[in-house]
Amino acid sequence: MNIRHDDWPVSFMKILLAYYSRTGFTRKVMEDIQSNLERRGHTTAVEALQVVRETSCVGEIWKDLHHYPLIFLSSFKASWREKYLAGYAQIEEDISPLRYPDVSAFDRICIGSPKWAQISYPVARYLRTVRGLAGKKIGSVATFGGPPLPVFELAMIEKAMTRMVSEQGASIIAHLGLSSAYHELGVMPLFRCVSRIVLHKPIEFFMIGSEYANHLTRQFCDRIAEE
Repeated sequence: MNIRHDDWPVSFMKILLAYYSRTGFTRKVMEDIQSNLERRGHTTAVEALQVVRETSCVGEIWKDLHHYPLIFLSSFKASWREKYLAGYAQIEEDISPLRYPDVSAFDRICIGSPKWAQISYPVARYLRTVRGLAGKKIGSVATFGGPPLPVFELAMIEKAMTRMVSEQGASIIAHLGLSSAYHELGVMPLFRCVSRIVLHKPIEFFMIGSEYANHLTRQFCDRIAEE
């Protein structure tokens, strides 16, 4: 159903949730955010990004394979990481025409992306092509297969999103990163070990739908709903 901007109640925010979800986990997080915001009285609209042509997980990795040695090195030294994230060429992917090609009528925009090294390619294309981002306050949402490691998972996508959003004249006011505890290439045994060793908790503690995830989602929505 199409929503007319002039039908929204003026006392509440108009919030767009734009996201790409390959396996459904990012969609689930965005649905949780939508429900939370609507319970607060805000009106939401959804932009579910669709790619023009689906590619396998291996095919997507192949497009960015030359960056992986640098990603590995960046995980161990902050100066390398800052230099890499400031200068890497973000890969993009063709997306279908947008339902909301101009977002200037929205008060807040939440953008959700699975982490593909950095930003997923369809979301990167969205950030380059959508109109009306300048001056907007943005919430950045990310899902990833592993536990929420501060550098490898969180920093890699949060800094990349901050960079691209800033280039469009917008600013990020809240980040949310949650684990799906799923990876298409079957590397979950490794992620489970890393979660236990580094964060001292099973990966299920951090995954979507957990008490941890619900708490962070509420905090994220608190920031989005601030005047």
